[in-house]
Amino acid sequence: MAEYDPQIIQKFADRLYGRARTVIVMTTILLVLIGGSAGLVINIPFGGDEPSIIGASVGAVLLGAVGFVLGREGAFRLKLQAQTALCQMKIEENTRRQFDTGESGPDLT
Repeated sequence: MAEYDPQIIQKFADRLYGRARTVIVMTTILLVLIGGSAGLVINIPFGGDEPSIIGASVGAVLLGAVGFVLGREGAFRLKLQAQTALCQMKIEENTRRQFDTGESGPDLT
């Protein structure tokens, strides 16, 4: 049977924070590229036979903004998950300390 190891929870939380740092940038870059490409393709029927830098720029900015917002939300969810794991670890730590020292919990009456 596996033993409790708080360092695993700490590593898990650290990894989640690392992913949260990169998710905003990666989502924004991906949607900027998609938006720029879509802007080029969509602009051809409206702007003539050649792709326009204006269409690409508008598409990149619009989808880049959407990517930034989506990335921030994803990063927030990852940070919340990390904080939940750290909170559970701290609860266990405090409960173990009370159990080991024989203290009773707080008087809630």
